Amino acid sequence: MGTTEAAVSLKLLLRVFSTFVVVVLLIIAVRLLMVPSVASMASRSSATVPMAWVPPDWFPRGTELDLLEFLEQDGPTGGPRLRSPSAIVFDMDAAQVIYQKNPDYIQPVASLTKLVAGLALVSVHPDLEAHFCVGPEHYPTRSGAPSRLWTDDCMAGWDALGAALVASDNRAAYAMASIAGMDVDPFIRRMAQVSRELNLLDSTWTDPSGLEDDDLSTARDMAKATLAVAAHPLLSTVASSPYWDVLYDNKAPRRLFSTNKLIARRDLLFMAAKTGYTDTARYCFTAAVQTNQGRRVVLTILGAPGNRTRWADVRRLLDWVEDLS
Repeated sequence: MGTTEAAVSLKLLLRVFSTFVVVVLLIIAVRLLMVPSVASMASRSSATVPMAWVPPDWFPRGTELDLLEFLEQDGPTGGPRLRSPSAIVFDMDAAQVIYQKNPDYIQPVASLTKLVAGLALVSVHPDLEAHFCVGPEHYPTRSGAPSRLWTDDCMAGWDALGAALVASDNRAAYAMASIAGMDVDPFIRRMAQVSRELNLLDSTWTDPSGLEDDDLSTARDMAKATLAVAAHPLLSTVASSPYWDVLYDNKAPRRLFSTNKLIARRDLLFMAAKTGYTDTARYCFTAAVQTNQGRRVVLTILGAPGNRTRWADVRRLLDWVEDLS
């Protein structure tokens, strides 16, 4: 091979080698672009991992509200045979659901709604000693059980709260908006905000009393609301009372009795309880209660076909819980 041919071959070899190096470098560069950086991976990871639930700032510290997280868990379906279509039992001491029946079925919950209205009220830290007078704005848009509060009746905020949670008075429930310093619509939005803060994720509200069919929730969510009321020192005092004496400014006091038919049982210690009924929701009940054996549970039943059936199902659940002790 001559000198000229050798030079040409060397140039070709160098050109091929250079092309090969460029191709390799391009492949490496493309692959590096396709691999996310450590920082971007960390950012993406933190964006997809949900933040842990924390109690809202307005709720008193040092309570058992942290138990709400454990109500997210599913529990066994084996237990007493109930006629109510939805139910749940949560053991507060074991921090676990011990019985459930369609706990996430969304349905009207009637006056159980008033528990969330009470939570919305205390969330704004109202002056419950301040007095107000009942007016047309406190009349529900739908008819329900007769109210004990009449136009121009004047009383402290305490008495409206007691009438709503103890005797399930519908005008008293609407009055909670006034006590909170709001009109009804902003108060309903506050109920929705409080529901989100307490992880009541399957609940929607359209009025404070529960008379509307669009006041929707689940047995699980209402158990959460009941636990929150029982854990709140002020609300628990009211929602566990056997009666409430309304001290009117302009007429004689009146004693209103609890709608909880089990409140007088000496073997039960209620921390919160609420009944509910409308033609659509049927008969509902929720409570946080300590049994005679010292077991503390939250139990909720929704949609019982009759009043007697409601109380029979509640007794079956309580007896079943006692047998577990």
